[in-house]
Amino acid sequence: MSSMMVRRSVLPIACLIAAVALIPGYAGPTPSGPGPAWATLAPVPSVGGPGVGGVEGMSVAQVGDKIVAALGFDRAAGDSSTTRIYSIASNAWLPNGADAPGPSSEGAGTSHANLFYNVGGRFIGARADLWSYDLVSNTWTALASMNQGRAGLGVAVVGDSIFAIGGRTATGGPCTGGPLSSVERYDVDTNTWSIVASLPSARSDLAAATVGGKIYVFGGCDASGAFLSDVDVYDPETDTWSTAPTDMPTARAGMYAVGRKGGTIYVIGGWDGVAASGLTTNESYKVSTDTWTTGLLAMPTPRAETGAVGTNGGIYIVGGSQPAFGASVDVNEVFKP
Repeated sequence: MSSMMVRRSVLPIACLIAAVALIPGYAGPTPSGPGPAWATLAPVPSVGGPGVGGVEGMSVAQVGDKIVAALGFDRAAGDSSTTRIYSIASNAWLPNGADAPGPSSEGAGTSHANLFYNVGGRFIGARADLWSYDLVSNTWTALASMNQGRAGLGVAVVGDSIFAIGGRTATGGPCTGGPLSSVERYDVDTNTWSIVASLPSARSDLAAATVGGKIYVFGGCDASGAFLSDVDVYDPETDTWSTAPTDMPTARAGMYAVGRKGGTIYVIGGWDGVAASGLTTNESYKVSTDTWTTGLLAMPTPRAETGAVGTNGGIYIVGGSQPAFGASVDVNEVFKP
C-alpha cells in the first residue's frame, strides 16, 4: 500500500508543545497588545499550493533566525524529502534548501550548534536514521544510525547529547502500535549512540522538553492505543526516570515538537481521540511549581501533527492535519503568551 493510502486510512492524532517570544525586529504580522494573542503567518509551502495543499508530521526546529520545517507528509505528494525554510524576521518562506537524503514523516526535529537534526521517522518502515542539515552550506549529512528504528518519538537536547525517546515501530500513523520504552543518547562529539534508562512504560507519539538540565516527557499512547496524560522526568546525571510530576489536564498524543518559555512549557492543539477536527486546547506547565494552567487562549485553527518552534516569546505552530490523516493543512500561526 502506498504511503498516501496508509495515511488516509487512519485517524489523525497530534499535538505539540512549545513556548517562546517574538524575535526583536520581527517584521511580519504580530499579535497586537501585550498578549495573550494569536496571529496568522505565511502559509507552509506545499505541492498543492496555498489554501489547497498542506503538510503534516514535519520535523521542525529553529536555527538562528530561521525555522527549518523538513520532510513531512505533503497532502499532494505523500512523504517528502523537502527542506522548507521560514524567515522569522520577514514572515516569508525562502526557496527550499537541498532535499534530505530520503522522504519521511513523523520523525523528530531539533537543533544543536547551528545544525538542524532529523531523528527517526517513517518511510515504508520505522527509520533509525539520524541526518543533519547545515543551512550555511545547504548540505545534508547522514550520521550514525540509532539502534532502534522509531517513528512518533520524542527528542530533547541536554548539553552535547541528543536523546531519542520512545516512539513506535508501526508506520500507519500515531498510536497504530508497537510503542517503545527504549531511550537512546547520541553523543554529538563522537557520532555514537548508547542505550540509557528506559521510559517507565512503553509509549509512542509523545513530546519532550528540556528544563534545568532535565527532560520532561508528556502524553502519548500506550500499547492499547489509549491516550495518556502521563508526565515523566529524566535526569541525565543519574540516568533515572521519575513519574512524580503532575499529569496533563488533557490526555493527548502525536506531539512532534517541543519548546518552552523560561520554566513554563505550553501544550497546544493535537488530538485526544474524541475531537472531530483536532484540538485548539492551550495549556501550560510550570516546572518550578509542578502546576498546570488551563483555559489559555485557544489556537484559532484546530489541528494535529503540527510542528512548533519557540523563540524569544512567541510560539510558532507550523502546518499539521485535520482528521483524518492526509487532510494536511498549510496553516502557520504564532501565539504570544
